[in-house]
Amino acid sequence: MAIIRSEEEAERIIEELLKKGNGKYITQSVLFKKDSPQQLELLKNVLMRSTSFGAYARKAIIDYLDNENK
Repeated sequence: MAIIRSEEEAERIIEELLKKGNGKYITQSVLFKKDSPQQLELLKNVLMRSTSFGAYARKAIIDYLDNENK
């Protein structure tokens, strides 16, 4: 996957997200259309394999980036 912004730009976005929230986490949402069988099937398969969609997504992204950097 191509890089679309610089490291500095990404760091600036993260700094803004850190300032916005009062909680312990930065939230980045994923929406699923209720009338999309494909999206609901994706959600179902992920929830069968993980405690949450977010946990699965983080692991999948880490694995993807590790493989991309090899």
